[in-house]
Amino acid sequence: MCYNASGTEKAKAVFIRKSQNPCTLKHIPKSSLPIQYYWNKTAYMQVSIWNDWLKLFDVQLRLQNHHIILLYDGASTHILHENTTLSNIRLHKLPSNTTAHLQPYDAGIIRSFKVSNFNKIHIIK
Repeated sequence: MCYNASGTEKAKAVFIRKSQNPCTLKHIPKSSLPIQYYWNKTAYMQVSIWNDWLKLFDVQLRLQNHHIILLYDGASTHILHENTTLSNIRLHKLPSNTTAHLQPYDAGIIRSFKVSNFNKIHIIK
């Protein structure tokens, strides 16, 4: 999940599942979902997903003529590929052991988002 500091703007949330085509989304184009859908056998974030998301977000920001500083945590998957070039995003890694204090998502916001949006996705079918 990615929001600005005031919470007034947000990027599409990344949703990672184990199945490329889950039964609940069988006849729904993934591009129509209010999320960015990725899949892999573990349903975990991967370096390739991180880089793909950054590129897509950078294009969106470029079209809106927005430039941002993106604060991110030290997760092992948050590595930028050598061939990934970002024109409208400047990355800044948060200091170690500060994530829980600086990122409100660690206070249960992600869980609330998952619960509310999981129900919406199932309503779509």
